[in-house]
Parts: sequence; structure tokens; C-alpha cells
Amino acid sequence: MRWGRLEVENHRGVPVPRILWVALDGLAVLWTLGWAIAGDVGSAAWGALAGLLLVSAAGLVDDLVPIGPRGLRGHGRSLLEGHMTTGILKVLVTTGAAIVVVALQPPRPGWVVIAGVVLVTASTNVWNGLDVLPGRALKAFAPVALVFTIAGARPDAPAIVGMLLAGLVVLPLDLRERGMLGDAGSNPLGFAAGLGLFAVLPDAWVVVAAVCAVALNVLAETVSLSRLIEGVAPLRWLDRLGRMRAES
Repeated sequence: MRWGRLEVENHRGVPVPRILWVALDGLAVLWTLGWAIAGDVGSAAWGALAGLLLVSAAGLVDDLVPIGPRGLRGHGRSLLEGHMTTGILKVLVTTGAAIVVVALQPPRPGWVVIAGVVLVTASTNVWNGLDVLPGRALKAFAPVALVFTIAGARPDAPAIVGMLLAGLVVLPLDLRERGMLGDAGSNPLGFAAGLGLFAVLPDAWVVVAAVCAVALNVLAETVSLSRLIEGVAPLRWLDRLGRMRAES
């Protein structure tokens, strides 16, 4: 099958379609609808779903356009030169969605809400940076989503649980290079991870998580997340688990 612009060469030079986001978005919608039928869904849940889909759509735009600047610094330089990039568009969409979605969650102090917006926005970009090797972004998302699910915050964002289930289904496809997330998949994973952390963490720890997410973005722009993962033996082992070897 020909995938057009959705197909791109992966880290091994193998053409792979960026289509796994369809499963993530689809199950996010279905899971939210299921909770709605059960009568346990309010504005927070619908807002979470809308935010995830909007961020996914912005990522899809970035997937479909020609390659432009890379990294936040590259997009920032382009903006200063008067050029709007899809990367800047994603930041604007993500930030706006984060403000609305976090505001719709159960009431919390204003400083926690601000930290939550930073956390969700920064996490979205962190997961965008993780999606450079098969399985990495999904592996990082799974524990966060699992904690969210166990903590019982599902009525406020059941879409996160749907994305977790979809992620478990498509992880083998990602690892075996049958499909890729693309920005349309990795961005909503990060958005969902940030929102999930905001939902389950105590107030002070939301600030800590936001600072950590920002720090990871800074490190991604300087050291690179791949180098950090390769430098920690347990993370390196988990990151490589199930992935095809480069020489295969």
C-alpha cells in the first residue's frame, strides 16, 4: 500500500507509515463515549478528549508538510525571522489546549493550575522528542497512564485509558517497524501523560513534575534524550527491549 506523505524512512532507512496515531485517537474517542454511555462523563472528560484530538491534528499537519527547522531553537529562530513554522503552530495549539483542558479539571489553586499548564505543554514536547526510535514513546507513556488508571481519576479523562489500551495493542507494530506514531501520535501521548500526572499528583508535586518536564526539554535541546537514555543502563536495556537490531 502507498501511504504518500505519511510514509517516512525510520532510523534504519526503512520506509514506515506514520499511522499508529489512528488507533490512539480512535480508542480515546471510544473509551470516552463508553464512559458517557455509563453516565459518568462531564466537561473535564470531553475537554480532555478534545484537547488530545486537537494536539494530534496539529501533529498530523507537521507530519504532512515538508521538513523544516528542528528543535525549539530552530523554530524560534524562524519565528524571529518572520516565518511561521508547523512547530510553532504545534506549540501554540498545545499551549491553548492545555490551558482549556487543565482549567476544566476539578478545581485546584491557581498556582497549581499554572504549573499544570506548563507540565502538559512541556510533556507534549518531551514525548515528541522521545519518538525517534521504535517503541520509546509508548514505553515511556505506559507507566504514567497506568498510574493514572489505578489512581481512579478516569472519569475526568477516560481518553487517557483508551490511549493506554491502544498503545499496548500497537506497541508490537511500533517495535517491529510496521508503523510509526509520528507527531500525530507522540504529541497526544505527551499531552495525555502531562494531564495524567496533573490529575494524580499532589499540588506541590505538580510543580516538581513541571520543572522536570521543562528540564527535559532543555536537555533535549542540548545533550539529547537519546544520549541520556543510553547513559543509564536500566533505561538503555528497557529502551532496546523488543526493538529490531540495526543490522537486521
